[in-house]
Amino acid sequence: LAYNLVRYQMIKMAEHLKGYWPNQLSFSESCGMVMRMLMTLQGASPGRIPELMRDLASMGQLVKLPTRRGRAFPRVVKERPWNREW
Repeated sequence: LAYNLVRYQMIKMAEHLKGYWPNQLSFSESCGMVMRMLMTLQGASPGRIPELMRDLASMGQLVKLPTRRGRAFPRVVKERPWNREW
C-alpha cells in the first residue's frame, strides 16, 4: 500500500514538472517527502489538507534525478552455445 502511495505521488509530481517522467524522480527522496507529509497531516486542520497535498505535488523539483549518461560499452547479447548432436 505504501509503495503504491509513493508511486502515485511521484506521478503527481511529474505532472507538475513538464517534460519529466515519474521514473526520473528519486523514489527514496519521494518516500521521505510522503512520510514527512503524513506526519504533518496528523496535526493539520481538515480544511488545510488539500492545500498541503498540492504543495507536496509541486515539490517535485526537490526529487529530480540527474540525467544518466550513456553506456560505456555497447550492449552485447551473448551467443548461445553450439548444440552438438551425437
